[in-house]
Amino acid sequence: MVSRRSFLAAAGAAALATPFGRDLLGRPAFAAPSTCGLTLANHGSAPVRAYITGREQGTNRLMLLRADSTPYYPASPSAPQTPLPVDCSIPVGAGGEANITLRQMYGARIYFVKNDRLDFYVNPGPALVEPAFSNPYDSNYLKTWSFCEFTFNPTQIFANISYVDLLTALPIGLHLVGDSTHTVASAPAGAVNAVANALVAQKNADGQPWDRLVIRNGGGVLRVIAPQGYMASNPGAFSSYWDGYVSRVWDKYARTDLKVDIQAGRGVYTGRVNGGVLRFNDGSTFARPSSKDIFTCNDGPFANNPGDGDIKKALLARIAAAFNRSTILSSADQPNGTRASDYYKDPTTNHWARALHANTPIGYAFPYDDVCPDGQPDVSGAASDGNPRRLTVTVG
Repeated sequence: MVSRRSFLAAAGAAALATPFGRDLLGRPAFAAPSTCGLTLANHGSAPVRAYITGREQGTNRLMLLRADSTPYYPASPSAPQTPLPVDCSIPVGAGGEANITLRQMYGARIYFVKNDRLDFYVNPGPALVEPAFSNPYDSNYLKTWSFCEFTFNPTQIFANISYVDLLTALPIGLHLVGDSTHTVASAPAGAVNAVANALVAQKNADGQPWDRLVIRNGGGVLRVIAPQGYMASNPGAFSSYWDGYVSRVWDKYARTDLKVDIQAGRGVYTGRVNGGVLRFNDGSTFARPSSKDIFTCNDGPFANNPGDGDIKKALLARIAAAFNRSTILSSADQPNGTRASDYYKDPTTNHWARALHANTPIGYAFPYDDVCPDGQPDVSGAASDGNPRRLTVTVG
């Protein structure tokens, strides 16, 4: 399985879950085309500007695509936070669209901003400083912006709409045409307000700072952000939120087996808590997670280390998902002992993810939201194709 986090962090085809054959020269035997059409379609009543950022496949160079489809490679500046010297925005009028040629790149994002421009900065390296959604000192903080993500490498294009970081009042959808047609619906009108209201209600229910995830501009909701984003600048927030739940999980699996099916015919692995550590019969171990570990899915025992084997990575994804959905306590068989109707039932759960999935049709609410029981629909909001011809990204 390809996770959003591991796929976008990888530099090329090694991130794919399914290996492709190679010819005698070492090239992919089933290579994706080197370019793909990209349509940016503005369905809103106000103009937007788009920005395409990422790393060039093959060279690993930092790159932005301009409106004429040509790449811009920022040089390494002498000082941090140097303003991007070239305007790489792609204007898209209200009700209009822009068409460009997408080249292979990875760890990429397509940003949109409404009635404005986004400020980008470059650090030595070069490394791109992208807009910050939870930092009130960032120059983009009070602007209405959003993004989708993609990786386009020699074997396929993989794109997703992600709510791992935030949901804004600028909804994005995807339509990918290749050997098949893939559509990912955008959040419906009113979703950002509905999620904001749900988080305020949850704060009133349990006293946790869910309401602080709602960022307003005047009286309106500008965006809602994920717990880990708020925790980054407020380390004490939610710091002990999962402690009681984790204790109950650790107590349960000190007495009984946790069985995790890593799916695709790869087997079921059995774990027990022994000596304070969850140990599986393949040798994989997981220390007791903190609240930060669970919300980020990428810290402590859930850190996705390059040296970890495929079995541990598969176990990690399913255990992290079971914690966020609070199903690891209710079912000892993961993920196939649960259904979507079982998710988020415990009072201690990822209420950010619960509120998002109650008010948006599809999209990642946490990095391993693509984990799903066999035979159940994937709710992660991803589209991929090995022979992409056109990716249409709608906004508004």
